[in-house]
Amino acid sequence: MSQPMAAIDQLPAHEQEAIAVYFDGDAEFYRVFLASAVQQFPADLREGDAAVQAGDVQALRRAAHTLKGVLLTLGHADLSAFAKTVELAAQQAPWDEAVAGWRELSARLIAAFSLA
Repeated sequence: MSQPMAAIDQLPAHEQEAIAVYFDGDAEFYRVFLASAVQQFPADLREGDAAVQAGDVQALRRAAHTLKGVLLTLGHADLSAFAKTVELAAQQAPWDEAVAGWRELSARLIAAFSLA
């Protein structure tokens, strides 16, 4: 069920766009998905950190890939694009670059969603 326009209009523009594009105008569905994602983000960050500790390129790539999709769905296109950069770095760049990218992505995610 779609939310009244007044409720949607009070949200930030990137969330309004995500609701329109990915949630068929259903702001409540967006809010539920957002709450679930925010709850999952610490586990995602631990997964990526564990991959860095283990030197596991594929696990780091998967962690970045997962975040890329979720962030895009939530309307955070810039963060999603950065996650894609980290995903590609894990596949193609020297390990140090992938690790630096992961650390930056983690910091941006923590700041954007007040995870600290």
